[in-house]
Amino acid sequence: MKAEPLTRRFGIAAVAFAAAVGVLVGLAFLAGASPVDALRALAEGAAGSPAALGETATRATALVLTALGASVAFRAGVLNIGLEGQFLAGAVAAAAIGPLFSASPVAARIALLGAAALAGALWVLPAAWLEMRRGVPEVLSTILLNLVAAAAVSGLVRGALQDPAADYPQSRALEEAVRFAPLASGSRATAAILVALALALLTALVLERTPLGLKLRATGLAPAAARAIGLPSARLRLLTFAASGALAGLAGGLEVAAVTGRLYDPFSAGAGYTGIAAALLGGSNPLAAAASAVLFAGLGAGSSAMQRDTGIPGALATIVPGVLVLAVLAARARRPGNEP
Repeated sequence: MKAEPLTRRFGIAAVAFAAAVGVLVGLAFLAGASPVDALRALAEGAAGSPAALGETATRATALVLTALGASVAFRAGVLNIGLEGQFLAGAVAAAAIGPLFSASPVAARIALLGAAALAGALWVLPAAWLEMRRGVPEVLSTILLNLVAAAAVSGLVRGALQDPAADYPQSRALEEAVRFAPLASGSRATAAILVALALALLTALVLERTPLGLKLRATGLAPAAARAIGLPSARLRLLTFAASGALAGLAGGLEVAAVTGRLYDPFSAGAGYTGIAAALLGGSNPLAAAASAVLFAGLGAGSSAMQRDTGIPGALATIVPGVLVLAVLAARARRPGNEP
């Protein structure tokens, strides 16, 4: 999937944002509330205080990483729609490994995050094998693996990973020393968001400034031409699958280590799917995708305040990301010669 030129990306984003605001205003009218009050409550809930900013940053961590995973895949022509399953695989690995290293917090963090990234990469490999060896579209296999991962989480928290001291189906809690501490008092934000943003910058540098990034982009833009000039397209696609899955798995690991402290069922609120939407909104550019993920996180954080202050159901705010993505896709489709 080709990244948008900067000027076009900003133009499309402006149109999409205007469309989303218009939809939100219309929904506020339908709910019988003041659109101005609704927008103010949404903005204040997302960024109106240190606590609100912390909530947005906390929600953004997983979304940034899954958006990066989607961006890497799309730029290389891999349609990895299974980021939700890879996210869950990473969370399972973190919940299983973390309690084993409770005596050494630093080692525990390194082990659980490494295990989470590895689990995400391994979870996507069956889809890669099916696509390369059997011609099964990765769109289909990765979606089905999402369902398998959700079922696995449900079974594990009621079986092998269940906390024997808890009645609720959940894993053992990580030690407080192992979990990421808040960056500031009164805020839920931790160093996990800094890790996610640093990886966004690193991903952008790799894709745009290195020979490997050039090869991945060439494979995505013109697979036949890439093969004709001798690029190892099969190995590059396998690497892309693994890197994309590792980023999503790391998101799951950080969700356990920095937010929840344990695994339970249901665990994810659609972080993988929202990450795909953020990548589409950002034109598969890692930095733009990360910014879109932060925007979506802010909408999620602000929706609770909007419901509390104006009476508008917070679920209405979840319509906005869909409108943003649809507006972006519609704007791109109008350009002749546009490539997916």
